[in-house]
Amino acid sequence: MKRIALVLVLSLSLGGCATLDTIQKVQEVANATVPASVVIPAANTFNIVKAAATRYGQYCIQQQMAPAICSAPNRRAVVKAVRAGTNARDRMTGSIVNGTPASASIYNLMVGAISDLKNSPAAASQFTGVPLQ
Repeated sequence: MKRIALVLVLSLSLGGCATLDTIQKVQEVANATVPASVVIPAANTFNIVKAAATRYGQYCIQQQMAPAICSAPNRRAVVKAVRAGTNARDRMTGSIVNGTPASASIYNLMVGAISDLKNSPAAASQFTGVPLQ
C-alpha cells in the first residue's frame, strides 16, 4: 500500500513539472518578438499586395462581377485577407515608426494575410502590374 502511495505522489509531482514546463513555453511564445528590421519590409510588402487587391476590387466593380475571377468566394477571400493584414499592420505601427520589436503573433497574422493575397486572384499580373513568375 505504501508503494502505491509513493508512486502516486511521485507521478503527481512529475505531472506538475510537465505543467510548469508547458506554462513556461506558452509564456515564451506569447512574449516572442520580431525585430523592426523584419517588420518594416513585411509591412511594405503588405501595402503593395493590398494595393493590388484594391485594383482587383475596382476591376470587379467595373465588370459588374461578371468574370469568374470576381466570384463571391474569391472576393470574400481577398476582403478577409485585406482586413486581417490591415489590422495587423495597424497594430504594429509603433514598431514601424519607432523601430522597436513587434509581437510575433501579430507579425504572423500579417504574413498570413500577405500569403493569402499572393494566392488570390488579386495577385494576377493585371492588378499588380508585375508579370507572374
